[in-house]
Amino acid sequence: MQASSATQKKSGRAARASIQLDGNVQAFGEEPEEDPELGSETQPLLSEEDKPAIGVAYSDKYSFIPSEGHVKTVDESDELHEQGITDTMMYSTKRLTTWEAFTITYSSIWVNKHLWILMLKLSTIAVIVCLLTVLAVPDPAVMKVAKFTEVSKFLNVVVGLLLGFFLSSSMNRWHDCVNGFLQLLDSIRNLQMQFTALGVPEAETILCLRYSFSSAWLLYGQLLVETKRGDAQGIERERMWAKMSERMARIDKSGDTMLLEKKEVDVLKKTRDPPGMMWMWVAALIGRLAQDGWIPPMPSPTYGRVMNLCQAAHAGIREVRAAITIQAPLTYTHMLSTLVHINNILNAVTFGLVSGLAIGTTLLAHNVHIYNHNDARMRESEQDLQNMMVTFLYCFFGPLLYQALLIISMQLAQPFDTDEAKIPMHRLLHMLEVDMCNGRDLLDHMPFERPAFKQPAKPAA
Repeated sequence: MQASSATQKKSGRAARASIQLDGNVQAFGEEPEEDPELGSETQPLLSEEDKPAIGVAYSDKYSFIPSEGHVKTVDESDELHEQGITDTMMYSTKRLTTWEAFTITYSSIWVNKHLWILMLKLSTIAVIVCLLTVLAVPDPAVMKVAKFTEVSKFLNVVVGLLLGFFLSSSMNRWHDCVNGFLQLLDSIRNLQMQFTALGVPEAETILCLRYSFSSAWLLYGQLLVETKRGDAQGIERERMWAKMSERMARIDKSGDTMLLEKKEVDVLKKTRDPPGMMWMWVAALIGRLAQDGWIPPMPSPTYGRVMNLCQAAHAGIREVRAAITIQAPLTYTHMLSTLVHINNILNAVTFGLVSGLAIGTTLLAHNVHIYNHNDARMRESEQDLQNMMVTFLYCFFGPLLYQALLIISMQLAQPFDTDEAKIPMHRLLHMLEVDMCNGRDLLDHMPFERPAFKQPAKPAA
């Protein structure tokens, strides 16, 4: 009975095939095993002798350039896993609808040090203005506090409107960049499907997929390099090409094929747009396959469909570049930035004036002011203190909100320049790699003979 139960459990596991969100591969009835490097459960595809060379889970080892941000420890990774957060594009929305949202700090604007440094500077301005007001105004009780609060309010509507438009535009461009990458990756998947249906030999299929897969890595690497400036950009570009020369293409059964050969790297380094040039090679290879008879000839609709996939991939690359390199005009962004900072400074000055008048009135009411006359009454002191508390609410939270929105908008405008808004290309490219290996290995387990457009030559009679 125990042996029968174990057999049933094993067959039940064999019926499940899934790719976990963190990039681990589990499929077809193998016992999960511990990854010695990452400590996560992995499971080989199909069998030990036919296992694809893709058992590595998603990690930062795929990156071209080491992240300059905070490196997550094991405890932090466990906490993110409990919160349902994988990266900036994969998280649990259920926690965001509850007060548990206050406990989430991953990529949160509220833990951004630049935001709180600016708020500290504004607080310093408010304190200085407050002290100057207390010392310079001999009779604060007769001054109208409402006049100062009106000064800080007239820019709020304009700044809020401009920030709303800029945030919406930045978010749309971020989505366009993601859609361009997804279009490129889906074109690679569809190209493998077309080659499988036409029965293209494995060597030519792997070569085409290697070129197309290289284009995605090159595009990602170039976008990371372009975030650098000056001499640092040249250094990072050389590092990128060095990584590309060392990277393995785990899309064939050998597992030791280089993503790009040295002679290919030497040629691509001389081009302005290496990712786009890779698809020139792919298109030329498809034309060669048509001439050799492995796919339908050029006048056929099938050939046009295959070429449309190349054009779609190239269009995805152009869409990504358009979303990243074509920024909003500097005149607009500079004006928006200066308006936000001016509005924040005006709010700090206003709060300092209101606080100084309220404190001065209170000191006069208690006869402890540096000026000896006691014209202020306790009722006026209480009213000024009440106005100070109300003014604090919108003079503190207003600049905090506007500065946070400005930082988020700028991060979305350049998603590869910051960790907070970075598109998780490592995970997307790893999932593509897993999909290509799955499609390759599943062909060996079809219940029918492989299709082939090119039929073997009939023997002569």
